[in-house]
Amino acid sequence: MGDTITGYLKALGQLEKAISQPKDEYVRDSVIQRFEFIHELALKMLKLRLEQEYVFANTPRETMRASLQAGFIEDGNAWTDLQKMRNLTSHTYNEELAEEVYAFVVGEGVYLFQQLAQKTLLWKTND
Repeated sequence: MGDTITGYLKALGQLEKAISQPKDEYVRDSVIQRFEFIHELALKMLKLRLEQEYVFANTPRETMRASLQAGFIEDGNAWTDLQKMRNLTSHTYNEELAEEVYAFVVGEGVYLFQQLAQKTLLWKTND
């Protein structure tokens, strides 16, 4: 699990770096792509952490629900919104949707990933 946590933290740093750049369409697209990547890493990491607790989730929705119950994530509604935004990323050829996803990632999504990063530091020290 340590490698997954390390990869997650690195991906978060890359997302934060992209968000800090002056926005243009290339930065926006980079932020969205990095969002997709870190989202997948977050799900993988949460699933692995749940398995350490002998909880087995088969879908992203089950992973989120079990992670909320276990206290690995804090705001189930916000994580549901995050999942919805991730589902929209396959349609970001649409300028309006791309802008919506970008605004969510910058405004709320990165914060959720940062909260999760704080928890992973505790997990890493307990490994």
